[in-house]
Amino acid sequence: MNIAWFANTDFQEGNAASSRIRYLSQGLKQNGNLINLFILRPIGFSSTGINRKNKGFFNGIYFNYLNGSATRSHSFFTRSFQYLISLVRSVAVLITHRKRFDIIFIYQPRFLFFGHLYILSKILKIPLILEITELEDSKPTHSFWQKIIKLTDKIDLHLLKHFCFHLVVISDHLKLHFSSYFPSEKITKIPILIDRNRFSKPVKRAPSYSIGYLGSFASKDGVTGIILSFKEALKTLPQLKLKLIGYNPYEKYFSDKIKENQLEGYVELSGQISYEDVNEWLTSCDLLILNRTNHPYSHYGFPTKLGEYLATGIPTICTRVGDIETYLEHSKHSYLIEPDDTSQLTNAIITRYQNYEAFNMMGMRGREIALSKFDYQHYIPVLQKIFESAVHSKK
Repeated sequence: MNIAWFANTDFQEGNAASSRIRYLSQGLKQNGNLINLFILRPIGFSSTGINRKNKGFFNGIYFNYLNGSATRSHSFFTRSFQYLISLVRSVAVLITHRKRFDIIFIYQPRFLFFGHLYILSKILKIPLILEITELEDSKPTHSFWQKIIKLTDKIDLHLLKHFCFHLVVISDHLKLHFSSYFPSEKITKIPILIDRNRFSKPVKRAPSYSIGYLGSFASKDGVTGIILSFKEALKTLPQLKLKLIGYNPYEKYFSDKIKENQLEGYVELSGQISYEDVNEWLTSCDLLILNRTNHPYSHYGFPTKLGEYLATGIPTICTRVGDIETYLEHSKHSYLIEPDDTSQLTNAIITRYQNYEAFNMMGMRGREIALSKFDYQHYIPVLQKIFESAVHSKK
Protein backbone atom coordinates (compact mmCIF):
# COMPACT_ATOMS: atom_id res chain seq x y z
CA MET A 1 0.00 0.00 0.00
CA ASN A 2 0.98 3.59 -0.58
CA ILE A 3 0.34 5.73 2.50
CA ALA A 4 0.07 9.52 2.56
CA TRP A 5 0.96 10.35 6.17
CA PHE A 6 0.33 13.91 7.38
CA ALA A 7 1.46 15.50 10.64
CA ASN A 8 2.56 18.66 12.37
CA THR A 9 5.82 17.46 13.88
CA ASP A 10 9.61 17.46 13.64
CA PHE A 11 11.43 14.74 11.73
CA GLN A 12 13.90 13.00 12.08
CA GLU A 13 14.59 14.57 15.48
CA GLY A 14 11.86 15.81 17.78
CA ASN A 15 9.60 14.92 20.65
CA ALA A 16 7.60 11.76 21.39
CA ALA A 17 5.58 12.21 18.20
CA SER A 18 8.71 11.97 16.10
CA SER A 19 9.77 8.71 17.79
CA ARG A 20 6.30 7.19 17.36
CA ILE A 21 6.20 8.10 13.68
CA ARG A 22 9.70 6.67 13.26
CA TYR A 23 8.71 3.32 14.74
CA LEU A 24 5.41 2.87 12.95
CA SER A 25 6.66 4.09 9.57
CA GLN A 26 9.73 1.86 9.74
CA GLY A 27 7.62 -1.17 10.65
CA LEU A 28 5.10 -0.49 7.90
CA LYS A 29 7.93 -0.06 5.40
CA GLN A 30 9.40 -3.43 6.44
CA ASN A 31 5.93 -4.85 5.75
CA GLY A 32 6.19 -3.73 2.14
CA ASN A 33 4.30 -0.43 2.33
CA LEU A 34 5.41 2.84 0.75
CA ILE A 35 5.48 5.68 3.29
CA ASN A 36 5.20 9.34 2.28
CA LEU A 37 5.46 11.60 5.34
CA PHE A 38 4.13 15.10 4.66
CA ILE A 39 4.80 17.62 7.42
CA LEU A 40 2.61 20.70 7.31
CA ARG A 41 4.73 22.52 9.85
CA PRO A 42 7.55 21.77 12.33
CA ILE A 43 6.76 22.37 16.00
CA GLY A 44 10.18 23.07 17.58
CA PHE A 45 11.99 26.40 17.65
CA SER A 46 15.43 24.84 17.73
CA SER A 47 17.21 21.96 16.08
CA THR A 48 20.10 19.63 16.77
CA GLY A 49 21.17 20.36 13.22
CA ILE A 50 19.82 17.05 11.94
CA ASN A 51 16.50 18.43 10.64
CA ARG A 52 18.04 20.56 7.92
CA LYS A 53 16.60 19.18 4.70
CA ASN A 54 13.11 20.21 3.66
CA LYS A 55 12.60 16.87 1.96
CA GLY A 56 14.39 13.65 1.24
CA PHE A 57 14.67 10.11 2.55
CA PHE A 58 15.45 8.89 6.06
CA ASN A 59 15.85 5.11 6.54
CA GLY A 60 13.89 4.62 3.34
CA ILE A 61 11.02 6.87 4.47
CA TYR A 62 10.22 9.79 2.19
CA PHE A 63 9.57 13.02 4.08
CA ASN A 64 8.61 16.48 2.89
CA TYR A 65 8.17 19.67 4.92
CA LEU A 66 5.40 21.17 2.82
CA ASN A 67 5.81 24.60 4.41
CA GLY A 68 9.30 24.79 2.90
CA SER A 69 11.32 24.79 6.14
CA ALA A 70 12.40 22.20 8.69
CA THR A 71 12.81 24.91 11.34
CA ARG A 72 9.93 26.72 13.01
CA SER A 73 10.20 30.48 12.72
CA HIS A 74 9.85 32.75 15.76
CA SER A 75 7.75 35.10 13.64
CA PHE A 76 3.98 34.46 13.78
CA PHE A 77 3.58 36.15 10.38
CA THR A 78 6.22 33.90 8.80
CA ARG A 79 4.72 30.78 10.36
CA SER A 80 1.24 31.74 9.13
CA PHE A 81 2.48 32.39 5.60
CA GLN A 82 4.40 29.10 5.54
CA TYR A 83 1.34 27.24 6.78
CA LEU A 84 -0.73 28.65 3.93
CA ILE A 85 1.94 27.33 1.57
CA SER A 86 1.72 23.89 3.19
CA LEU A 87 -2.07 23.87 2.83
CA VAL A 88 -1.85 24.57 -0.89
CA ARG A 89 0.92 22.02 -1.38
CA SER A 90 -0.89 19.30 0.57
CA VAL A 91 -3.96 19.76 -1.63
CA ALA A 92 -1.80 19.67 -4.75
CA VAL A 93 0.00 16.49 -3.59
CA LEU A 94 -3.23 14.59 -2.99
CA ILE A 95 -4.95 15.70 -6.18
CA THR A 96 -1.89 15.12 -8.36
CA HIS A 97 -1.23 11.66 -6.91
CA ARG A 98 -4.82 10.68 -6.09
CA LYS A 99 -4.56 7.38 -7.98
CA ARG A 100 -1.33 6.48 -6.23
CA PHE A 101 -2.33 6.82 -2.58
CA ASP A 102 -4.31 4.03 -0.93
CA ILE A 103 -4.61 5.59 2.53
CA ILE A 104 -4.56 9.05 4.10
CA PHE A 105 -3.20 8.76 7.64
CA ILE A 106 -3.13 11.83 9.90
CA TYR A 107 -1.24 11.99 13.18
CA GLN A 108 -2.89 14.09 15.93
CA PRO A 109 -5.52 15.64 13.63
CA ARG A 110 -7.51 18.80 14.29
CA PHE A 111 -10.15 19.87 11.81
CA LEU A 112 -8.98 23.48 12.07
CA PHE A 113 -5.60 22.50 10.61
CA PHE A 114 -6.34 19.31 8.67
CA GLY A 115 -9.96 19.85 7.65
CA HIS A 116 -9.06 20.30 4.00
CA LEU A 117 -7.59 16.78 4.06
CA TYR A 118 -10.76 15.38 5.63
CA ILE A 119 -12.79 16.88 2.79
CA LEU A 120 -10.35 15.78 0.10
CA SER A 121 -10.41 12.22 1.40
CA LYS A 122 -14.16 12.18 0.72
CA ILE A 123 -13.91 13.81 -2.69
CA LEU A 124 -11.02 11.59 -3.83
CA LYS A 125 -12.49 8.49 -2.14
CA ILE A 126 -9.29 7.69 -0.25
CA PRO A 127 -9.93 6.14 3.19
CA LEU A 128 -9.00 8.43 6.09
CA ILE A 129 -7.45 6.97 9.25
CA LEU A 130 -6.65 9.19 12.22
CA GLU A 131 -4.26 8.69 15.13
CA ILE A 132 -4.83 10.60 18.37
CA THR A 133 -2.35 10.42 21.24
CA GLU A 134 -3.49 13.38 23.34
CA LEU A 135 -6.74 15.09 24.20
CA GLU A 136 -5.80 18.58 23.12
CA ASP A 137 -8.96 20.25 24.39
CA SER A 138 -8.05 19.16 27.93
CA LYS A 139 -5.24 21.72 27.93
CA PRO A 140 -5.93 24.98 29.79
CA THR A 141 -6.68 27.92 27.49
CA HIS A 142 -5.43 31.47 27.99
CA SER A 143 -5.36 33.36 24.72
CA PHE A 144 -8.23 34.16 22.35
CA TRP A 145 -6.57 32.00 19.68
CA GLN A 146 -6.39 29.02 22.06
CA LYS A 147 -10.08 29.42 22.85
CA ILE A 148 -10.93 29.39 19.14
CA ILE A 149 -8.89 26.19 18.71
CA LYS A 150 -10.62 24.58 21.68
CA LEU A 151 -14.04 25.45 20.25
CA THR A 152 -13.19 23.88 16.89
CA ASP A 153 -11.90 20.79 18.72
CA LYS A 154 -15.37 20.26 20.17
CA ILE A 155 -16.88 20.56 16.68
CA ASP A 156 -14.23 18.12 15.46
CA LEU A 157 -15.63 15.36 17.69
CA HIS A 158 -18.93 15.38 15.82
CA LEU A 159 -17.23 15.24 12.41
CA LEU A 160 -15.30 12.03 13.02
CA LYS A 161 -18.13 9.67 12.04
CA HIS A 162 -18.61 11.50 8.75
CA PHE A 163 -14.99 11.41 7.54
CA CYS A 164 -12.94 8.86 9.48
CA PHE A 165 -12.77 5.15 8.58
CA HIS A 166 -10.84 4.11 11.69
CA LEU A 167 -9.40 5.80 14.77
CA VAL A 168 -6.15 4.82 16.51
CA VAL A 169 -5.62 6.03 20.09
CA ILE A 170 -2.83 5.64 22.64
CA SER A 171 -4.79 5.00 25.85
CA ASP A 172 -7.91 3.38 27.28
CA HIS A 173 -9.06 6.79 28.51
CA LEU A 174 -8.94 8.18 24.99
CA LYS A 175 -10.77 5.15 23.62
CA LEU A 176 -13.53 5.59 26.16
CA HIS A 177 -13.75 9.31 25.44
CA PHE A 178 -14.06 8.92 21.67
CA SER A 179 -16.50 6.02 21.97
CA SER A 180 -19.17 8.63 22.74
CA TYR A 181 -18.69 10.10 19.26
CA PHE A 182 -17.41 7.23 17.12
CA PRO A 183 -18.18 3.47 16.96
CA SER A 184 -16.01 1.75 19.57
CA GLU A 185 -15.40 -1.23 17.28
CA LYS A 186 -13.62 1.15 14.90
CA ILE A 187 -11.28 2.47 17.61
CA THR A 188 -7.99 0.63 18.19
CA LYS A 189 -5.53 1.26 21.00
CA ILE A 190 -1.82 1.21 20.22
CA PRO A 191 0.00 2.19 23.44
CA ILE A 192 3.36 3.87 23.89
CA LEU A 193 6.07 2.28 21.75
CA ILE A 194 9.74 1.43 22.06
CA ASP A 195 12.40 0.02 19.78
CA ARG A 196 14.12 -2.69 21.83
CA ASN A 197 17.24 -2.35 19.69
CA ARG A 198 17.87 1.12 21.14
CA PHE A 199 18.34 -0.21 24.65
CA SER A 200 21.19 -2.55 25.46
CA LYS A 201 21.02 -5.13 28.24
CA PRO A 202 21.42 -3.42 31.64
CA VAL A 203 24.78 -3.77 33.37
CA LYS A 204 25.09 -4.15 37.15
CA ARG A 205 27.11 -1.35 38.68
CA ALA A 206 27.70 0.69 41.82
CA PRO A 207 25.25 3.47 42.75
CA SER A 208 25.70 6.71 40.80
CA TYR A 209 23.18 8.68 42.89
CA SER A 210 22.03 10.32 39.66
CA ILE A 211 18.32 10.98 39.17
CA GLY A 212 17.06 11.57 35.64
CA TYR A 213 14.06 13.20 34.02
CA LEU A 214 13.59 13.17 30.24
CA GLY A 215 10.83 14.89 28.32
CA SER A 216 8.99 18.14 27.93
CA PHE A 217 9.03 20.88 30.56
CA ALA A 218 5.37 21.86 30.37
CA SER A 219 3.38 22.27 33.60
CA LYS A 220 1.74 18.83 33.15
CA ASP A 221 5.15 17.18 33.56
CA GLY A 222 5.66 18.38 37.13
CA VAL A 223 9.33 19.25 36.71
CA THR A 224 9.11 21.96 39.38
CA GLY A 225 7.82 19.28 41.77
CA ILE A 226 10.81 17.08 40.89
CA ILE A 227 13.20 19.92 41.74
CA LEU A 228 11.52 20.64 45.08
CA SER A 229 11.37 16.95 46.03
CA PHE A 230 15.02 16.53 45.03
CA LYS A 231 15.96 19.46 47.28
CA GLU A 232 14.31 17.77 50.27
CA ALA A 233 15.90 14.39 49.46
CA LEU A 234 19.34 16.06 49.48
CA LYS A 235 18.99 16.57 53.22
CA THR A 236 19.13 12.80 53.64
CA LEU A 237 21.28 11.96 50.59
CA PRO A 238 23.69 14.90 49.99
CA GLN A 239 25.52 13.02 47.20
CA LEU A 240 22.46 13.10 44.90
CA LYS A 241 22.54 14.74 41.46
CA LEU A 242 19.58 15.59 39.20
CA LYS A 243 19.70 15.56 35.40
CA LEU A 244 16.90 17.37 33.54
CA ILE A 245 17.25 16.02 30.03
CA GLY A 246 15.87 17.41 26.78
CA TYR A 247 14.96 20.58 24.93
CA ASN A 248 13.65 23.12 27.43
CA PRO A 249 11.80 26.17 26.09
CA TYR A 250 11.48 27.41 29.68
CA GLU A 251 15.20 27.27 30.45
CA LYS A 252 15.31 30.69 32.12
CA TYR A 253 12.45 29.78 34.46
CA PHE A 254 14.12 26.54 35.53
CA SER A 255 17.56 28.12 35.80
CA ASP A 256 16.05 30.73 38.13
CA LYS A 257 14.25 27.98 40.07
CA ILE A 258 17.54 26.12 40.54
CA LYS A 259 19.26 29.30 41.79
CA GLU A 260 16.32 30.20 44.02
CA ASN A 261 16.62 26.81 45.74
CA GLN A 262 20.44 27.00 45.91
CA LEU A 263 20.85 23.88 43.79
CA GLU A 264 23.63 25.07 41.47
CA GLY A 265 26.07 22.21 41.02
CA TYR A 266 23.41 19.66 41.94
CA VAL A 267 21.11 20.02 38.92
CA GLU A 268 22.20 19.68 35.28
CA LEU A 269 20.15 20.99 32.35
CA SER A 270 21.23 19.01 29.29
CA GLY A 271 19.49 21.08 26.62
CA GLN A 272 18.34 19.36 23.45
CA ILE A 273 19.88 15.94 22.83
CA SER A 274 19.73 13.72 19.78
CA TYR A 275 17.60 10.59 19.42
CA GLU A 276 20.76 8.45 19.44
CA ASP A 277 21.95 9.97 22.73
CA VAL A 278 18.79 9.23 24.75
CA ASN A 279 19.97 5.82 25.98
CA GLU A 280 23.38 7.16 27.04
CA TRP A 281 21.82 9.95 29.09
CA LEU A 282 19.25 7.69 30.72
CA THR A 283 21.72 4.93 31.59
CA SER A 284 24.01 7.44 33.30
CA CYS A 285 21.28 7.60 35.98
CA ASP A 286 20.22 5.00 38.52
CA LEU A 287 16.72 6.39 39.07
CA LEU A 288 14.25 7.85 36.56
CA ILE A 289 11.21 9.94 37.46
CA LEU A 290 7.90 10.54 35.72
CA ASN A 291 5.95 13.15 37.70
CA ARG A 292 2.85 13.89 35.61
CA THR A 293 0.39 16.15 37.43
CA ASN A 294 -3.24 15.33 38.21
CA HIS A 295 -4.59 17.08 35.11
CA PRO A 296 -7.04 15.74 32.47
CA TYR A 297 -4.28 15.99 29.86
CA SER A 298 -2.15 13.58 31.93
CA HIS A 299 -4.94 11.03 32.23
CA TYR A 300 -5.86 10.92 28.53
CA GLY A 301 -2.30 10.83 27.22
CA PHE A 302 0.36 8.20 27.82
CA PRO A 303 3.97 9.47 28.11
CA THR A 304 6.34 7.87 25.61
CA LYS A 305 9.26 8.53 27.93
CA LEU A 306 7.88 5.90 30.33
CA GLY A 307 8.49 3.18 27.74
CA GLU A 308 12.04 4.44 27.26
CA TYR A 309 12.60 4.60 31.02
CA LEU A 310 11.41 1.04 31.56
CA ALA A 311 13.37 -0.35 28.60
CA THR A 312 16.66 0.69 30.22
CA GLY A 313 16.01 -1.54 33.24
CA ILE A 314 16.63 1.44 35.54
CA PRO A 315 14.06 1.67 38.38
CA THR A 316 11.38 4.29 37.97
CA ILE A 317 9.13 6.42 40.14
CA CYS A 318 5.81 7.23 38.43
CA THR A 319 2.67 9.11 39.39
CA ARG A 320 -0.63 7.25 39.18
CA VAL A 321 -2.13 8.87 36.09
CA GLY A 322 -3.71 7.64 32.87
CA ASP A 323 -3.01 4.06 31.78
CA ILE A 324 0.07 3.58 33.95
CA GLU A 325 -1.60 1.19 36.41
CA THR A 326 -2.97 -0.85 33.51
CA TYR A 327 0.60 -2.05 32.92
CA LEU A 328 2.59 -1.40 36.10
CA GLU A 329 2.09 -2.74 39.61
CA HIS A 330 3.38 -0.74 42.56
CA SER A 331 6.75 -1.98 43.88
CA LYS A 332 6.77 -4.79 41.32
CA HIS A 333 7.42 -2.89 38.08
CA SER A 334 7.67 0.72 39.28
CA TYR A 335 7.32 2.71 42.48
CA LEU A 336 3.96 4.46 42.13
CA ILE A 337 3.00 7.65 43.95
CA GLU A 338 0.08 10.05 43.92
CA PRO A 339 0.38 13.09 41.61
CA ASP A 340 1.05 16.58 42.99
CA ASP A 341 2.57 15.26 46.21
CA THR A 342 6.17 16.41 46.62
CA SER A 343 6.56 14.74 50.03
CA GLN A 344 5.64 11.34 48.53
CA LEU A 345 8.14 11.89 45.75
CA THR A 346 10.85 12.87 48.24
CA ASN A 347 10.20 9.74 50.31
CA ALA A 348 10.21 7.59 47.17
CA ILE A 349 13.62 8.95 46.13
CA ILE A 350 15.06 8.21 49.57
CA THR A 351 13.46 4.76 49.61
CA ARG A 352 15.15 3.92 46.31
CA TYR A 353 18.63 4.39 47.78
CA GLN A 354 17.74 2.68 51.07
CA ASN A 355 16.60 -0.41 49.12
CA TYR A 356 19.04 -0.33 46.24
CA GLU A 357 19.04 -3.98 45.14
CA ALA A 358 15.29 -4.41 45.59
CA PHE A 359 14.69 -1.38 43.35
CA ASN A 360 17.15 -2.76 40.81
CA MET A 361 15.10 -5.95 40.60
CA MET A 362 11.97 -3.82 40.20
CA GLY A 363 13.67 -2.02 37.32
CA MET A 364 14.39 -5.33 35.58
CA ARG A 365 10.76 -6.39 35.92
CA GLY A 366 9.75 -3.03 34.50
CA ARG A 367 12.03 -3.68 31.54
CA GLU A 368 10.26 -6.99 30.92
CA ILE A 369 6.94 -5.12 30.75
CA ALA A 370 8.38 -2.64 28.24
CA LEU A 371 9.72 -5.38 25.98
CA SER A 372 6.56 -7.49 26.13
CA LYS A 373 3.93 -4.72 25.95
CA PHE A 374 5.46 -1.74 24.11
CA ASP A 375 7.73 -3.19 21.41
CA TYR A 376 6.53 -1.43 18.23
CA GLN A 377 6.90 -4.62 16.18
CA HIS A 378 3.92 -6.11 18.06
CA TYR A 379 1.63 -3.40 16.65
CA ILE A 380 2.65 -3.28 12.99
CA PRO A 381 0.31 -6.22 12.09
CA VAL A 382 -2.49 -4.41 13.95
CA LEU A 383 -2.02 -1.22 11.92
CA GLN A 384 -1.50 -3.21 8.72
CA LYS A 385 -4.83 -4.95 9.23
CA ILE A 386 -6.60 -1.60 9.73
CA PHE A 387 -5.11 -0.25 6.50
CA GLU A 388 -5.99 -3.37 4.52
CA SER A 389 -9.54 -3.27 5.82
CA ALA A 390 -9.83 0.38 4.76
CA VAL A 391 -8.55 -0.38 1.24
CA HIS A 392 -10.93 -3.34 0.85
CA SER A 393 -13.84 -1.17 1.94
CA LYS A 394 -13.44 0.87 -1.27
CA LYS A 395 -14.06 -2.18 -3.47
